Amino acid sequence: MNPSWYASGKQISYSDHCASTVLEATPNVYSKTTLPLSGYQVGYYTGGRNILGPSSSSKSNSFSFLVCDVYKTNHDGVLKVEANLRFGILGYYYYDGGDYMYGQACLGATPIKAAYVPHGAKGDPLSLDVVLKLNNVSNSTDVTSLFTGILEGLSPPDDKNYFDAISLLMFPRRNYKYNLVFGELSNGKSNIPLGIAPKSGSFCSAFRQLGRALYLKYAPDCSPVKICTPISGPSGYLPPIMSLDGISCSEGERKMRVLLRFSNDSNFRYHGKFNPNSMLVGEAMWDENKNRLQIKACQINVAGSFSTARVEDCSVRIELVFPGVWSIEKRDGILGHIWSEKSEKDLGFFPDIMFRGTRSSFRKFPDLKYKYTETERVRKLCPGKNDLKSGREKYPNWYSRDMRFYMLVKNSEGEIGRGYSYPLFVGNQMYRQYAYSMPVSRHENSTVDSHLTSSSNSRFNISYHIGFTGLQHVKRTNKNASYNQSWSSNDRVKISAEGVYNAETGDLCMVGCKSVVLTGEKQIDRSPDCEILIRLQFPPLSKKKQDHIVGTIESTRNPSDPLHFERQSVTSDSPYMEEVRRSIRGMDLELSLVLASSTFLCIFIGLQILHVKKHPEVVPFVSIAMLVILTLGHVFPLVLNFEALFLDERNRRHSSLGSGQWLETNEVVVRVAMMIAFLMQFHLLQRTWVARKKDGVGAGLWFQEKKALIVSLLLYGIGALVAIIFSWRSRSDDRAIDTASSTTDDRGFSILGGLKCYVGLILDGFLLPQILLNVFRNSSERALSSSFYLGTTLVRLLPHGYDLYRARTYSPQFHGSYLYGTPDRDFYSTAWDVITPLGGLVFAAIVFLQQRFYGACIMPKRSRNSVAYQMVTAMVDDVPL
Repeated sequence: MNPSWYASGKQISYSDHCASTVLEATPNVYSKTTLPLSGYQVGYYTGGRNILGPSSSSKSNSFSFLVCDVYKTNHDGVLKVEANLRFGILGYYYYDGGDYMYGQACLGATPIKAAYVPHGAKGDPLSLDVVLKLNNVSNSTDVTSLFTGILEGLSPPDDKNYFDAISLLMFPRRNYKYNLVFGELSNGKSNIPLGIAPKSGSFCSAFRQLGRALYLKYAPDCSPVKICTPISGPSGYLPPIMSLDGISCSEGERKMRVLLRFSNDSNFRYHGKFNPNSMLVGEAMWDENKNRLQIKACQINVAGSFSTARVEDCSVRIELVFPGVWSIEKRDGILGHIWSEKSEKDLGFFPDIMFRGTRSSFRKFPDLKYKYTETERVRKLCPGKNDLKSGREKYPNWYSRDMRFYMLVKNSEGEIGRGYSYPLFVGNQMYRQYAYSMPVSRHENSTVDSHLTSSSNSRFNISYHIGFTGLQHVKRTNKNASYNQSWSSNDRVKISAEGVYNAETGDLCMVGCKSVVLTGEKQIDRSPDCEILIRLQFPPLSKKKQDHIVGTIESTRNPSDPLHFERQSVTSDSPYMEEVRRSIRGMDLELSLVLASSTFLCIFIGLQILHVKKHPEVVPFVSIAMLVILTLGHVFPLVLNFEALFLDERNRRHSSLGSGQWLETNEVVVRVAMMIAFLMQFHLLQRTWVARKKDGVGAGLWFQEKKALIVSLLLYGIGALVAIIFSWRSRSDDRAIDTASSTTDDRGFSILGGLKCYVGLILDGFLLPQILLNVFRNSSERALSSSFYLGTTLVRLLPHGYDLYRARTYSPQFHGSYLYGTPDRDFYSTAWDVITPLGGLVFAAIVFLQQRFYGACIMPKRSRNSVAYQMVTAMVDDVPL
């Protein structure tokens, strides 16, 4: 926000607009106090079309009211308030961009007068003269209390700053007294099962987001002419979803104030508008004797505008429990019902409504248990493997974070769905997938499956939740069978599964119950398909023979059954936690190697500069082409790092791995070192260029340089063609392997990518132009210091040796996080990692021999004489007549 928006505008007379409501008084700035609406308050509005836009087109009709300071005045009961009013908040607890309005306010006991309210729907500040008045601001509040008010402009209707009055509504948050629920409330008629209680001290946290999506089931005899809901709405309107949000909570009393919303959309809680006609407000109380939450709710009557809203008719009762035992077919986190305390003849009566919720804070309920009901069927469908190699490899611990994973589901037609799977229970112990630390001992906190093993203690009962979305298409033989329809990427497939995990072989075999919610379809009761078999094979921790999870989801029904579907393959490349930790440590090491390489390059270049200063006569014999290659080799990483820093910071893989500030700090140091190396290399190039221009035999050297450059470019062109063909064929082989193993890889081959790697190969062989220049010149001058050409060669070749180590140590899943020896800047493979260092060392040895003997010493004897003749001819041409 622009701070100038807070600038004081022209003063508005308080006595002219507010004194009739609250007496004007002189504030005592040294005596502060509080109000029931002190602090941060969320409210809702209607109106203000002229400046806030039509409320029907906005996703949110929320505002915030923040009381900054409250002062006593010279009149008892009259206070001065300074506050900020802001429109355009998305959702119930969240901020978002939009239309904003700020004001410095002066409050008596009831009204607020805004002296200056700037507004800019299009980014331009707009000065508005307004008056804000709030009603029912009292020291104590209850369920019927609402802060209502109106924000009015003082401009005439024909003025450009005129706007429709804005009606306001807020729920008080402070000094609330529970008077709706107390004692022991009567139970409803429904026979919902006994539930369990949250752990001590977690009442408010367990119920803060109690029901994000509670699915309603109405009485079967509901009709368009019958009232079946506790909210007002069009005839026959039966919203399928209800959410329950906490407004405020008392941990000591185990009571909370709740807001219940009814809608057609499960996401309305976050993106929907506040509509009092589809909401109830009430109080909730925990019944410790029966372990259930009792709620008494009231309707919100809005007679025309929010400013006249009131709470009335508190005859709606709600009761919900948290089932204490889950199974493969019963995994509802919440069960409950809604009923009316009125008699059937009374106006506003409605039949009982059942509801259930699959999501809840069930980890707040330590007494939750799981009952395995498919043990016999699992034993028949999932016989234990007699693996003679078991015990040689280590597989994920059954209670580790490695048991949860993202996955891809692929059908026979190649269509793919994406999802996530995680355990719910291992044995009788709840799986805490978000716990920071988890057991690693092979026999700690686990239950042995006595039904499925006789002599082995490595097989464990386990239950899973599997969910995925995506383009899936199964065989359709019956148009009335919903499971045989194709479903789009927005549809949801959920599988409740239970079975056995073998910790010695990594084999997970389960039976499951599948349910599908089609796009645009309401969540309705439908019997799930429980004839599902899921087989998954976890790779060993070493990932030597297998590097990703593979498996299948298939139907055990007869192919002629309408619910039968073709087998679907499952793959997952989710890394193990130890791999993630190892990768982060590897990133630290790689960044250190990059820093060390840049530092040593600076040292080696500095030694070469000292060498040419000490022996200026050899400067012209340094290959200009070689120095250009080395200089450009320093430029490219700097450009790529610049782009990574400023253009693609969000997508850097190491940030998602949480490697911390250490990496970011050292990256700056690395860039500085690379810049220094570039400047030193450029200085060496400039010095050589100047010396070549001044030297008496410069023409002959330029002639030999051109010949060396032409041969180098010819060799580079041939090498580029060979490298591209070789990489393309290697890529084709990799794709064939991936296809056979049903894996996917989005790293397609490109000529540009191959050429980028080939540039790295040219840098690895940077001595080629110098070698050719020495051959054509047949010189023996020590143009290069041994520390320069040998040290630079080692710096260029060290990444290939590290890549051999990395291939055996780190998972290929983290190739995107490589900082040293990155695969997109050079050719890296087992073959290249051997060939390239050997070639680089051969080049360094040739330079050593050339400077010790003469440039053409590596050529055949016949070729030496030809080179010598050409050299003499060039020298004669350089002699002035």
